[in-house]
Amino acid sequence: MMVEVGHFYRDKGGDIYQAVTPLIVQFVAFGHGDPDVEPFDVVPLDRASDAGDLVEVRPTGWEAV
Repeated sequence: MMVEVGHFYRDKGGDIYQAVTPLIVQFVAFGHGDPDVEPFDVVPLDRASDAGDLVEVRPTGWEAV
């Protein structure tokens, strides 16, 4: 999956990430909770997408783009 730096993405669990680089995302907000991830952790893109394909969202209301 390709992500654009600075854009926000939601996984199938509802967690929100922001792309820092094309391969690194920053965790922003919990969807349904994941005790292994703390807000603002920086993780590899493949770890974030383990929960399912990421969907680009807008930062206001987190609705899909």
